[in-house]
Amino acid sequence: MKRRFPGYGTILMVLVVTGGHPSLARTFELEDLVAPRMITGPADMTPPDAGPGLQGADRQAFLGAMQSFLADDFTASERQARALTQTAGDAPEGWYLLGMSLANLDRREEAVEAMDRAAALYRRNAAPLVVKGDLLLSLDRHDEAGKAWEQAIRVDPTNHDAHERLAALLESRGDRAGALEHYERAIAETDVDHLAPRLQAARLHLLMKEPARVETLLEDIANPEDAPSRVLDYLARAKVGLGKTDEGAALFDRLIARAESTRPFLARARLAVADQDPAKADATLSEARQHFPDDPALLLEHGRLLGAMGRYDRALAAFDEGLALAPGNPALLRAASLAASRLGHLAPALEHARIIAELPDATTEDRIRLASLLERTGDPAKAVSIYRKILEEDARNWLVLNNLASLLAEDAPEEALALSERAVALAPDVPTLQDTLGLAQLHAGQTDRAARTFETLRDREPSAALPAYRLGVVRLAQGMPEEGRSLLQEALMLEPDFTYAGDARARLQ
Repeated sequence: MKRRFPGYGTILMVLVVTGGHPSLARTFELEDLVAPRMITGPADMTPPDAGPGLQGADRQAFLGAMQSFLADDFTASERQARALTQTAGDAPEGWYLLGMSLANLDRREEAVEAMDRAAALYRRNAAPLVVKGDLLLSLDRHDEAGKAWEQAIRVDPTNHDAHERLAALLESRGDRAGALEHYERAIAETDVDHLAPRLQAARLHLLMKEPARVETLLEDIANPEDAPSRVLDYLARAKVGLGKTDEGAALFDRLIARAESTRPFLARARLAVADQDPAKADATLSEARQHFPDDPALLLEHGRLLGAMGRYDRALAAFDEGLALAPGNPALLRAASLAASRLGHLAPALEHARIIAELPDATTEDRIRLASLLERTGDPAKAVSIYRKILEEDARNWLVLNNLASLLAEDAPEEALALSERAVALAPDVPTLQDTLGLAQLHAGQTDRAARTFETLRDREPSAALPAYRLGVVRLAQGMPEEGRSLLQEALMLEPDFTYAGDARARLQ
């Protein structure tokens, strides 16, 4: 009867609930710094003033049309403005007001034509061109919208509306440098109370890892106690990026006192983790959960932190609470599966893994995790089937090659050996792969090769119990009982409670 060697070298894809401490330590989190929503219709349109070219009855007609427009009677203002374009066709104000009335009546194509007439008659007023761009954008004519805003800037280089709109369009096309140029020009043409371009520029500078400019843009604005929250948030991130973590933490603390969103709590907790103060991070996230008890993302973050601290029971409770709020959340399902696995709760771990693996966007790692749990719950045949399907898609996945080899080593040693050799060739420096290779060699009857493999591992990790144990088992199989027993005793001396300590003691008896 074959003797089954316990604990083959199956590797789990993710070994820590958090996915690793570095992910928690990141404080320069920018994935939520989204681009501004593009204007999809005429916004903030400033009605025209009556210019000196309008006199007498024409002036009165214009004022009447304006009164109708300001009263939201756009049908009347359209009729009156159109009449004015007949009696004073050279006056841009009538065409401009006609265009705004048509825009508000959702007759955008006609409004664009009216704005063109107004723009041609004005000498230095770029406003009709700005509105024309807005209208064209709302009609999905993006290129023409951009040209309208560029023309507005040529007419009036100080028009900050045109600069801001063109900046947003350029960013939507992936041109961050071009967008920044126009945001910065808008900043130069506005006072500090006009925050929009300043905040958008700060956001882009953060994304482009230029925190020093963000500090310059926002430092003075952040001083008042009632400074806008986004100012504090962006400046805090810039401070962290500049290595001024104490100042960044203080700004996040100001935001935490407002308790408007989870963002500052998350950032402050990550700072605490980076400072190796998990207790502070735990307290910060616990406070956040009091303010935002129904936020699944916060529960995910807190659970990950608790997992990194080794508190898997509390981590799992947080993940389960998050799943109660968002049952199909893939990140929570993955985290809950890992935490449950860590606690030895294999049934729920497996159930979560099954759900994840069936999602449309399931990854190879998700399927590997499911297979590894199937192994642990006594269904190696299904695990083998999953591994084989993965290899059909990715023949160079050394982790799957290794895991499949470890499952087949006893019953199909030749195939296992071939798989293991491929895995080692792809990742020669991974000790676990060498371990699986040695076991496959042993099961294939190649004891001399197995001995050399484990000798190499033992030389590489002289203080580890596993290589000594493996080599001891091989020596016993080679008919060298004294050396074999000596190696097993050495393994127990190095690590009395290592994974295979029980098997080592049984062999010694």
